[in-house]
Amino acid sequence: MKVVEKDKVIGGMLHDELKRCQEMLDSLAKSVSEFPKGSISKRKKRYKNKVYSYYYLKYREGVKVISKHVPNREVQEILKQLAIRKKYEKEKQSYEKKIAYLNKILHSRKKRVHGNIT
Repeated sequence: MKVVEKDKVIGGMLHDELKRCQEMLDSLAKSVSEFPKGSISKRKKRYKNKVYSYYYLKYREGVKVISKHVPNREVQEILKQLAIRKKYEKEKQSYEKKIAYLNKILHSRKKRVHGNIT
């Protein structure tokens, strides 16, 4: 951008914002890794004319799909954690887009500046 090329203050602000966004992205990535991934599903099983239901957490590890039983007393807590993880992942995506945009602005500036020198 021409404004960034002419004004070092704006360029400095953009670099600071890029650094802040990268730090937030790293922090969000760490937070996301602490929460469980996947989704909760409910299964029903019939046994001697009775229907029993239970919950399980389904997620992927590489190529494998893992189904892990979740006790009834833990279902609500895991649902909360999954919701928080989803929220953090959305925030993480927005920061990734912002970083890509800032890199595009800052790198186009460098190409123009270097192009004018040579």
